[in-house]
Amino acid sequence: MKPLVVILAGGIGKSFAPLSINKTLIPICGKPMLQHVIEMAEFAGFQEALIITNPDNEAWLSSYQPFNITLRTRKVKPRGMGDALLQSEGDIGNQPIVVMNASDMIEPIFFKSMMRQTYDSYSYITGLKVNEYFPGGYIKMEGTRATEILEKPGIGKEPSNFLNLVFHYFSEPQDFLSILKKTPTSDDQYEIALSNLMKQRHVDVLKYPGKWQKLKYAYHVLDMMRMLLDTKDSNHRARTAYVSPHAVLEGNVFVDEDAHIDAYAVIKGPAYIGKAVKIGNHALIRQSSIEAGSIVGFGTEVARSYIGPNCMLHHNFIGDSVLESDINPSWGTTFANWRLDNANIKLNLTGEEIDSGKKKLGSVVAKGAFFGVNCSVMPGTTIGKGAKIFPNKVVKGTIGENEVMK
Repeated sequence: MKPLVVILAGGIGKSFAPLSINKTLIPICGKPMLQHVIEMAEFAGFQEALIITNPDNEAWLSSYQPFNITLRTRKVKPRGMGDALLQSEGDIGNQPIVVMNASDMIEPIFFKSMMRQTYDSYSYITGLKVNEYFPGGYIKMEGTRATEILEKPGIGKEPSNFLNLVFHYFSEPQDFLSILKKTPTSDDQYEIALSNLMKQRHVDVLKYPGKWQKLKYAYHVLDMMRMLLDTKDSNHRARTAYVSPHAVLEGNVFVDEDAHIDAYAVIKGPAYIGKAVKIGNHALIRQSSIEAGSIVGFGTEVARSYIGPNCMLHHNFIGDSVLESDINPSWGTTFANWRLDNANIKLNLTGEEIDSGKKKLGSVVAKGAFFGVNCSVMPGTTIGKGAKIFPNKVVKGTIGENEVMK
């Protein structure tokens, strides 16, 4: 019996602030994040998926029809991974399952090989070898057997250098669900129950040697974008797109339907130019994703940035930044991406300062923000939905939702 893939997409994504969109639905390279994940499962050979949803993605899924995989949904209250599975117990039954998150991507070809491993294991979890500390769950092992998951043990206290990725297989899911029922509800309920299963049964560690990306904080959109850009078809030109013979497209550049690229624009791949996007004369786009309906006007440079749907750029520099959607940076507004002291860029997210670990990182701007002419937006700035910035301002730190900076 082929396993059911259970895609956990029911969270509310508080850590994705200041962006207002549910992270499972943010369009990257022309598709919502959840669609990328479903297509990865489809490519791997799964024939059926149960998607644990919230109201936002439930509405999108009602109109989405994949080709070779049957989708079922279960809308749950957002109380963590473990509770989400328990709320879906009736949908799972006794069918073998693979559990994964809707905001995690691995290389599709490896996911396909994981599918084959399900025929030989009682249960396995996926381990990614890391060379530096990541604040996640680490796998304690005896040979190839997992014996415990330790969540965020701290630097120097890791039981191994293998990070737990949520691509987990259970041939008899009711064994695991029965343990979950006895485990008190908490943020770590799932991991605690999994560790208890390891004490009772043999759980293998499937070592993953490839790339992995998680969409947790808003600036991770840039990392996810780059991973997806690297897997896009090279040099695709939609039949309805217009590319001036005087434009320069170098490397892997995907041009979607009804896009329009004017003379002397330069686009250096990997890059995605979305549906009905307009690229003006002498614009420069490097390693970026420009989503549907956006305009990159004359003389604008977009470098390693995500430009969401329906943004309007006018002679700007956008460096290593995330612009959610419907954002208007007026003429001359610049998004800087490098500190003078070359220190890591930090952002104030969900009420705490997060070190991005990046030397180059610009701003994260939520839907509908408007900038007057000649604003200078400093590295690590976060700007809330609907904020308005008056002309000639130096913007740094945190600008709240609907805040007006005069």
